[in-house]
Amino acid sequence: MTGLEFDQVRLDAFREIGSIAIGNAATSLSAMLGRKVNITLPNVTVELVEKIPEFFGGREKILTSVLFTISGQVTGSIFLVLNSSESIKLVNALTGKKAANIESLDEMGSSALKEMGNILIGAFIRVLSDGLRMKITYSVTGFSFNMVGAFFDEILARLAIETEHAVIMESEFYVLENVCQGHLVFVLTQHAVASIIRALGRWQKYSERRLKNGKV
Repeated sequence: MTGLEFDQVRLDAFREIGSIAIGNAATSLSAMLGRKVNITLPNVTVELVEKIPEFFGGREKILTSVLFTISGQVTGSIFLVLNSSESIKLVNALTGKKAANIESLDEMGSSALKEMGNILIGAFIRVLSDGLRMKITYSVTGFSFNMVGAFFDEILARLAIETEHAVIMESEFYVLENVCQGHLVFVLTQHAVASIIRALGRWQKYSERRLKNGKV
């Protein structure tokens, strides 16, 4: 995966896909919670995989993550990443409980974060699959509360993904008075990136159809 592959056009395509998916996810989360949820349009950046721990505050920074494995015509992994305080905010909003800290998070709390991640990632994958006309599936494979360096080292080693870059989408979640910042991190194989690049023409046509039909 080279830097050239992530030119502005392709970053804009990821941003557009993410924006549509975020809208779908906000609607689904609102239905799940019975209350209004807003999610800001994503800020999209590309980082060297080796720089990801630095991006999140250093290798010893404690984060919570929900991991998803992608398969089909696009392979790799997606992480929903939250810091400890943001995780607690979301758990309290999702469950109605008042967890004091991430160390005291019970099964209901971790399940709530997994379900939120499942909704968010599911919305993204459906839009990506539909827009690019590619068969893409995903599965929730784990929940982690660990130092960011150890987490990414372990996951990248286990998945044996040889890549240089990761795409990071940053959004804010508004649930009632709570404002939480979360990140989606996409680590894709070189083959997956090549497949997405080849499909961008189909995405542009899909986007044009949505605009013509009055969808945003």
